[in-house]
Amino acid sequence: MFDKEIKFTLDGGFECELPKMTQVKQHFERNKLNDIPKAINESLSRYPNPERLNGMSLAITVGSRGISGLIPVLQETIAFLKHHGAKPFIVPSMGSHGSANAEGQVVILETYGVTEQSMGVPIVSSMEVVHVATMSDGVPLYLDKVAMEADGIILCNKIKPHADFKGQVESGLLKMLCIGLGNHVGASSLHRYGFHNFHRVIPEAGERLLDKIHVPFAIGLVENAYDELMDIEVVEQQNILSLEPEYLAKAKRNIATIQIPDIDVLIIQEIGKNISGEGMDPNVTGRPGSGVGGFKGPNISSTVVLSLTEATHGNGVGIGMADITTRQLVQKLDFSAMYTNAATAGTLATAKIPMVMGNDREAIVFALKTAPIHDISKAKLFGFATR
Repeated sequence: MFDKEIKFTLDGGFECELPKMTQVKQHFERNKLNDIPKAINESLSRYPNPERLNGMSLAITVGSRGISGLIPVLQETIAFLKHHGAKPFIVPSMGSHGSANAEGQVVILETYGVTEQSMGVPIVSSMEVVHVATMSDGVPLYLDKVAMEADGIILCNKIKPHADFKGQVESGLLKMLCIGLGNHVGASSLHRYGFHNFHRVIPEAGERLLDKIHVPFAIGLVENAYDELMDIEVVEQQNILSLEPEYLAKAKRNIATIQIPDIDVLIIQEIGKNISGEGMDPNVTGRPGSGVGGFKGPNISSTVVLSLTEATHGNGVGIGMADITTRQLVQKLDFSAMYTNAATAGTLATAKIPMVMGNDREAIVFALKTAPIHDISKAKLFGFATR
């Protein structure tokens, strides 16, 4: 697809002197954990009566987002559980990601270094689900069958602002429970509410599921503006509903933002599911694919996306929020993975293909020549790597 050059008429062609640019550095508060194994063990040490874990099979959830320090967090948690006689294993918890198949989800985990060898426990991936609870309006709630057959579930996830809605609870423990651990069936069912209802759907679904399952504890992870782990919280089941909003508020206070109000052309080096559910984070760009309000960002005339991350495995969801892209990006797309994900989330616009240029330079020149400016040399051109 798009393997041939697309010829069209552009005033003056693609020969254009680009505006002069210079490197700038934005500064954000940078609290971070310097010793992650020590931090997770300190949090785990506060878990009361760990001897009750003896003999229990425990499913640990791992999702599809890139998380700083994920490997030591998982390794130390597994060591803690084994020390107290539990039998932990890992369950991929990522809804429809990985083309909504068990093998694809294992591949995503491998991208982050989460393997049976590195973890020392089995990874059991399945798309089978069971009906566990029901919403107040009768909509069924599903969870992974393998996880439900265990004696308990250890929720582990990054808590952060969501890419498609705003609420007291967004991306984090409850969403992983009702969307990620719901696999394709459960994720599809809840997404039919639409993101404009998720501010109430996620808390209700999470509460109803927590009433039916056993979660010895959950692990909430918060990153700073530099994608570094700054906080690890081990939370008992009865405190998840009350404490997750506090951790989300902390994550929102520490998110990176673009501190330039008006941009003619925004250049994004690469997008991917490991960065955000929409490839490029709408909490930074201000462009959510859901159309839900509440997202703040600079006024951008044109957004150019040049490539995909390797970790996204061709899932280019979010490319639809760009205005211009490149042939190399489109050729990397796994349309099966992207369409499955967009269809499940109900955000079809995120999988649309923007105008496709032959290479990076052509994409940038085209954006400059079609932006609402007369003097290209004075254009406000802003580019950054998303990670």
